[in-house]
Amino acid sequence: MSPIPSSLRPFFTPAGVAVIGASATPGKLGYGVIANLIKSGYQGPIYPINPRADEILGLPAYPDISSAPDPVELAVIIIPAPAIPDALRACGQRGVRAAAILSGGFAEVGPEGEARQQEILDIARTYDMRLVGPNGVGVLNPHSGLNTTFIEQIPEPGDIAFLSQSGALGGALIDWARGQHIGLSYFASLGNAADVTETDLIQALADDPNTRVITAYIESIHDGPRFMATARQVAARTPIVALKVGGTQEGARAVASHTASIGGSDEAYGAAFKQTGVIRARSVQELFDTAIALAYQQPPAGLRVAILTNAGGPAAVAADALARNGLHAPEPDEDARQALRRALGPAPQLFNPIDMLGAASSPEYETAARILLQSDAYDAVLAILVPNTANDPVGVADALARASADAAKPIYACYMGDVSIREGRQHLHHHRIPVYDFPENAARAMANARRWQVVRESPPAAPPAPDLAPYMPFARAIEEMAAQGRETMGEVELYPLLEQAGFPLPPWHAAYAKAEAEAFARVYPGPFALKVLSPDILHKSDVGGVALNVTAKRVGKMYWQVQARVRRRARKAGLQGVIIQQMAQPGAEVIIGMSRDAVFGPMIMFGGGGVYVEALRDVSFRIAPIGEEDARAMIAETVAGRLLMRGARGRKPGDVDALARLIVQVAALALSAPQLGEFELNPVIVHPAGKGVTVVDARAALFRK
Repeated sequence: MSPIPSSLRPFFTPAGVAVIGASATPGKLGYGVIANLIKSGYQGPIYPINPRADEILGLPAYPDISSAPDPVELAVIIIPAPAIPDALRACGQRGVRAAAILSGGFAEVGPEGEARQQEILDIARTYDMRLVGPNGVGVLNPHSGLNTTFIEQIPEPGDIAFLSQSGALGGALIDWARGQHIGLSYFASLGNAADVTETDLIQALADDPNTRVITAYIESIHDGPRFMATARQVAARTPIVALKVGGTQEGARAVASHTASIGGSDEAYGAAFKQTGVIRARSVQELFDTAIALAYQQPPAGLRVAILTNAGGPAAVAADALARNGLHAPEPDEDARQALRRALGPAPQLFNPIDMLGAASSPEYETAARILLQSDAYDAVLAILVPNTANDPVGVADALARASADAAKPIYACYMGDVSIREGRQHLHHHRIPVYDFPENAARAMANARRWQVVRESPPAAPPAPDLAPYMPFARAIEEMAAQGRETMGEVELYPLLEQAGFPLPPWHAAYAKAEAEAFARVYPGPFALKVLSPDILHKSDVGGVALNVTAKRVGKMYWQVQARVRRRARKAGLQGVIIQQMAQPGAEVIIGMSRDAVFGPMIMFGGGGVYVEALRDVSFRIAPIGEEDARAMIAETVAGRLLMRGARGRKPGDVDALARLIVQVAALALSAPQLGEFELNPVIVHPAGKGVTVVDARAALFRK
């Protein structure tokens, strides 16, 4: 990755800052921005722009941006929205090439605001200018002293970057981080992200010497494929931890009203993060818990954790939490057990948790931590302290720091309580030992740190570009139907195109008369499946429109019975006949599907058939394109897939190779046809290993904006 692009450098280390809308009145936001620039120690010139003031906070004020002397590399704009286009145009004419717009009143307020946002974006492009915002709170670099926000607290310099699409949340978390003594390397409130996006800043921060971890609060990603390409390059070197909101219907509504974001489906974001190595946090707490774990310590090389404690109950909670997060707490080996016994005496319990009992001293914590960190039985240590009159939280913090100073493994701390352990927690942060309020928080953070170590060891590779040539007849057919205003593609149109593209369908025929069905049954060996042929019925089995295991002798009779059942249940449906199909050989039923996500494009789904999908949601997702390795990972993430891989209840393993190839085919088909909105193969029969797969049914729907 390259250093910070020159177009973005003014948002990190500008040579001069002009504040358009600066105020001499305490309590005004324009006053707060000037005050923060001064208080944070920014060393460059600061130019308050206010036509009704001569001086603001001891600085000369200027009537307009054209009057401000050189250098001016960054304009901070905090004036009413209708006046911003003219102010931005004046900045462009002045030669300013970067602006942070803190004012609201743009796309988040409706059509009029959307038009104004497009206007300022057009102005910025005219003058080759980059914008952060609008509708944000600015940018902040504690290392350079830059603080263009009106947030009251200034964070300590640190190595965690925080990108936020919510200014208010950013302000609250900066205040919290200050109280916790967690330092930041950079903060940016992206607001509506009309120009500079989360992807731009992730790319810019990848090689920032002050940044060890990039955290992001995300309401929506603006260019899904570009985000994935960038994150895939960055995540293996600089951890990216993301909190994505808007995954529920309620959350999605809140996002739309807050920053005019169009949230993609939660499953799509989860798949995109997984494919690119982004660590996903499920809460604000987990976001920063994970960040300090990755910033302060090296990640665990494995899953084995030693629990060192002075209290049994919290240690039991920790053991459960570690297990729920995929980590293990094995007993110490004999060498470690003997060393602990010599150091601690006969009273402590040495089974893991290593319980030194309530009166455990600072020297005992130090000695035990050294033994466990040196033991080949463990990859990490979690030290738990519950305060009482017999121990010293500050002394224990310093002891843990001494024990870990030259260790090749990470150590984490859980200090439970509040008043008694505040100073001890501060010491732990000073010593760069991650400290957590409760064992569950520590376990999640440790597991996430381990996940990033896996990403670092095996960086996510971009999937190979698929050959789309076999799917172009299908793509052209979809394009023609879209031009005609069609919403679905019927089986009679769909099946031949799938066969042409190499999808494994059994022999079939569209029978518009009983005699046609009977003629097909005389050519192919049975048994057969009969499915009602109707443009008005999507799920045939729901209305009795499917008959299975029909013998050749009964085909004629079932031709009429299937349609009669449907007439009773769907009186208004138009019936054209039946699809007669040779029954597939026995195997396991699975589903492969695709839906086109608004942000990332084709999202591929795999899951078990029947109850697994509908009742258990035994499914996994990926964003296309994918390779066979991705497809195998999808299969392995589901219960149905794992059963296919190893076999169960006397059933032989399924043909996972053929299944993976079919999943990749679906992804390529979706990429070939941008107008394909939804596509489903259900069921797909997976035969024993080496016997292939059979697509029993398929449906397709066109993309509707």
